[in-house]
Amino acid sequence: MAGERNGMGKQDASISVVVPFYEDRQHIRGCIDALLSQDYPQGQVEVILIDNNSTDGSADIVKQCPPVKLLSETKQGAYAARNRGIREGTGEIIAFTDADCLPESTWLSRIQETMSDADVHIVLGKREYASPSLGLSMLAEYEAEKIDYVCASSDRHIYYGYTNNMAVRRALFDQCGLFLEMARGADSIFVRKVVDHFGCESVRYVPHVCVRHMEISRLRDYYQKRAIYGKSYECYRQVRSARSLSYAERTLIFRRTVQKKGYSLPASLLFALLLVIGAVRFDLGRLSARPGKART
Repeated sequence: MAGERNGMGKQDASISVVVPFYEDRQHIRGCIDALLSQDYPQGQVEVILIDNNSTDGSADIVKQCPPVKLLSETKQGAYAARNRGIREGTGEIIAFTDADCLPESTWLSRIQETMSDADVHIVLGKREYASPSLGLSMLAEYEAEKIDYVCASSDRHIYYGYTNNMAVRRALFDQCGLFLEMARGADSIFVRKVVDHFGCESVRYVPHVCVRHMEISRLRDYYQKRAIYGKSYECYRQVRSARSLSYAERTLIFRRTVQKKGYSLPASLLFALLLVIGAVRFDLGRLSARPGKART
């Protein structure tokens, strides 16, 4: 499939950054600016954005940024677009984020530093939200503590992934195949393939590998995402065996977060309430994705 490119011709890079986009005019320039402002050597990174049939002019914004390579993928779906970027990329490491995310300036250098350990095959980073409100900050800290718990576990059935902040050794795609081109959950399926093949220690969570998810600026946005992630989990679980965290595990993660952040009793009660609402939204998303249920 023919692709459209900006800037210099294709050359080998240490890291290829792959960003799919669809109707992301509102956020895409911020993402590009963040990627072009990394403290990583510019000659050792290529930034690839893949237009997945956008009609809002977001591709025109990408064309205004010559260092960025612009590709087109007509098969609808973020994983199809990511696979296109993987095929075109030349880096030994493929770093993934989304067009509505702002990676910190040290994002790539932290990924490279972590990948210097040959036993690490996948890096997962921290995801913060657009608003610094108390509620969203609490939920971001809980999500960070949760993935830290998962990546320290020897239970491969609880491992998952998220391609808005994930880096993968290119060789893994040769060994494990590209992402399944499904609606949701292919990143978690890929992570599980790697864990099953190389062991749990092959996946590492690094909090300093951080992006800010600009789409989530209100609690309502977070809860909408929880429902989507519930659907994603159900799709993933139907393809590869998985289990969600138990009540005891979630309580442990809650307590760790409270202790680490030093929340007061009133703040802790608010935190618990926010998590309960999120758990309900997640479960409703799961139910909607089960066979025989209406899907939205």
